Amino acid sequence: MVVVAAIEALHYIKTKELLVLSVQELIDCDTKSFGCAGGYTENALEYVQKNGLSRESDYGYMGRERILGCKKNKAPAASITGFKTIINPTEESLEAAVAQQPVIIRLQCSQSFREYKGGIIDSPPAAPKSEGMFVHYVLIVGYDTDSNGIKFWRFKNTAGEGWGEAHR
Repeated sequence: MVVVAAIEALHYIKTKELLVLSVQELIDCDTKSFGCAGGYTENALEYVQKNGLSRESDYGYMGRERILGCKKNKAPAASITGFKTIINPTEESLEAAVAQQPVIIRLQCSQSFREYKGGIIDSPPAAPKSEGMFVHYVLIVGYDTDSNGIKFWRFKNTAGEGWGEAHR
């Protein structure tokens, strides 16, 4: 889940400690979201702000919602003090934010996004209700320019090991 990845990355930036946090806790305990069926980043961030988040080793991943619901039994390993939502950011404001920390963004994606295997994704914006489109959140972790002078964003996706360049 992108919220967990963002908090892990921010924790590492601040402490240089690698921390693996529990996605399962958000699936089970963030009652404002939809468990394994998805949810909203704001709800997950509000949960972590209020409750903190356990280590993966203390609240292991099951890949489904627990039948008995939330089972938190240890002190949180990480928490956040707040977050900010920016509506319609400019390229410059996004670059400035990413220079400080990873940034969660909401994408309107096409089927070609699901099938991505590598390189720079260069898709024109689509209307939000276009057929086959879906909403997906990713974590922007940097930006760069390729050898042809084309600017691009680097991001971490939580779509699994078979998606993108990491699977090669």
